[in-house]
Amino acid sequence: MERRSDLLWATLGEGGLVLAVAAIGWVTRQPLIFASLGPTAYELVEQPQLRSARIYNVIVGHLVGLGAGFAALYLLNAWAAPQVLTSGVVSAQRLWAATLAAMLTTFVTLILKASQPAALATTLLVALGVMQTRRDTVAIVVGVIIIAALGEPVRRFRLKHTQVRKALDQAA
Repeated sequence: MERRSDLLWATLGEGGLVLAVAAIGWVTRQPLIFASLGPTAYELVEQPQLRSARIYNVIVGHLVGLGAGFAALYLLNAWAAPQVLTSGVVSAQRLWAATLAAMLTTFVTLILKASQPAALATTLLVALGVMQTRRDTVAIVVGVIIIAALGEPVRRFRLKHTQVRKALDQAA
């Protein structure tokens, strides 16, 4: 019975969070849904007990990832380097920007005690050129705030009213 409940929670919870952010993006005609929000939804719903699922970690972690991605682009002058997904090539500038951005994200989130695994995905979206415009920046910030705001009540409900699998039991 516990497994069925978990299957229902995971499916509806994660799908609901993604649907909500995507629908708000659709209505506002803004790209508010992006790849790193998927793992964030996963943690909020399936692993709400983890520190990285807390609202502080979600918001600060993604903001650090965003900032680190832009810092790496700036420091390495990689703005105009070919975008990896559209060109199909990883240029030397993008390679080093991605590496520096990942290192900065890890370092700063550890200092701030704001570790959030999906923040590394956000930093790579920026460093690899997928999302590097002012509009993209606004979309990332707004998308993260929306998923955090909608996901936090789900996370708290999950912790209080349902049986949560331990993180080590994921493979079972």
